[in-house]
Amino acid sequence: MDYLTFLKRNKMHHSNRWIVKYSEDKVREVKLIFNPEEYRKMKKRRPLHTQKGLIKILEKDKNKKQ
Repeated sequence: MDYLTFLKRNKMHHSNRWIVKYSEDKVREVKLIFNPEEYRKMKKRRPLHTQKGLIKILEKDKNKKQ
């Protein structure tokens, strides 16, 4: 099972946020941020995504690969 399928099947906690790392135009890595409030205070940070937003990003990336 890939991570996209996992996210679609399981409802995560509403406060969970993810960051996405890219290599060129492709998703390279997805990381779950356990303390989004603390992460927001960092100087060099990536945009935080909700579960719905992350699913959209991963679906778009999957369609590019096909």
